[in-house]
Amino acid sequence: MIEQAVGDLAGLHHDHQAGLLSEERAGLASAHRDLGAAETAVAYHRNVLLQLSSGAHSVDTALVDRMRRTVRDLAQAVADRDEKQLRASDALEKVRVLEPPALTTSAELTPHDLAALLSLAAGGTVREHLHTRRVSVRTTQGRAVDYMSFQRLEHHGLVARDTSRGLIVGQPVTLTDAGRSTLVGSRHPAPHTPAAPARPAGAWPVPARSSR
Repeated sequence: MIEQAVGDLAGLHHDHQAGLLSEERAGLASAHRDLGAAETAVAYHRNVLLQLSSGAHSVDTALVDRMRRTVRDLAQAVADRDEKQLRASDALEKVRVLEPPALTTSAELTPHDLAALLSLAAGGTVREHLHTRRVSVRTTQGRAVDYMSFQRLEHHGLVARDTSRGLIVGQPVTLTDAGRSTLVGSRHPAPHTPAAPARPAGAWPVPARSSR
């Protein structure tokens, strides 16, 4: 969602470090950086908990104590992540109010992108695999959607996902008004006027017969 508003995130952080951003964009860059660090902390404590519960350790009082501490640390990391996510959402809203994203046209999308948009017309879900961290997109019918195409659609404001839900649980995807308009427009190509048949080379007009 942040990329949809500001474009390339690497460029955003580069400009932030160089002091080239407006106050609103600088706030968004800072909030995004903090959110990334908070997400890393959540992933770390979750992985520690998975290792402790993997069965590789003897179950004793020491292990139970470590698991309790890890669960407590994980809960604190999740609370911190949620707070950072709210801050990032507020910063993003400020940027959107001042700099509304420009809508795209179907001419800027590839046929593959339009096919992805069509397949998501009835909805879909973005989900991150718990262990591999791989992000995938599937339609409500269970069909896979190319993630790069989905990112382009999201960048142009044609689809939106519910970021109030976690990626592990799955974030529902819907078409925006711009996405529905683009989809309708792509189904109505400009009318084609067939060209007049060319006269064969060397052909001459047939003279009209005189009546007697």
